[in-house]
Amino acid sequence: MEPAAKVRKYQPVDRAAVREIACDTANAGEPVDRFFRDRETVADVLTRYYTDCEPQSLWIAECEGQVVGYLTGCLDTRRCERVTRRRVLPKALGGAVLRGALWHADTWRLLAAFAGTVVLGGFPHPIDLAVYPAHFHINLREGFRGGGLGPQLVEAFRQQVDRAGVRGIHVVTRGDNAAARRFFERMGFHPLYEKPLVLPALRRFKRTSTAVYGWSKET
Repeated sequence: MEPAAKVRKYQPVDRAAVREIACDTANAGEPVDRFFRDRETVADVLTRYYTDCEPQSLWIAECEGQVVGYLTGCLDTRRCERVTRRRVLPKALGGAVLRGALWHADTWRLLAAFAGTVVLGGFPHPIDLAVYPAHFHINLREGFRGGGLGPQLVEAFRQQVDRAGVRGIHVVTRGDNAAARRFFERMGFHPLYEKPLVLPALRRFKRTSTAVYGWSKET
């Protein structure tokens, strides 16, 4: 008999597990530690808006009482960007500095990769927020991918979007994450565009891309 798994709404007690999974899967499904060691900063940047400011749009995948994945959703990307700039990033970056991040070589390599992305035209992202105002991020622990929890998470959020009268959703993934791209396409999302992305890779840098997909009730 397979372990019982389900999708449910987020509860405050899930916060630590969501933050841990975010760090364990942030590098295209792999741990973020390979290119940035400050997990607190990564967890703040990736999850704090969703757990602290819009928890009603956060969905949990649970198996035998353990959190094994999540979908961090947002119905209004403009609000998310505004709150992130004003509240989330200042606290995250301030905490990183206090923990000594500026003394770590991986911090400077990450900043160099960001600069390389900018030089190559990787920013800004021209998402049409009038058509695709909502967005989400989805992560599942290894061993729980491909078993139906991913589609359940996306459908739960899509139904929430529909009930809220929101027009469409966009989602962002790495261009070299073939499994994620296939998953979004199976879920009815279509590619909108790709932008260059530079990432640290051991002692060098890796060039890939940011791929953006969209789904709208009108398509």
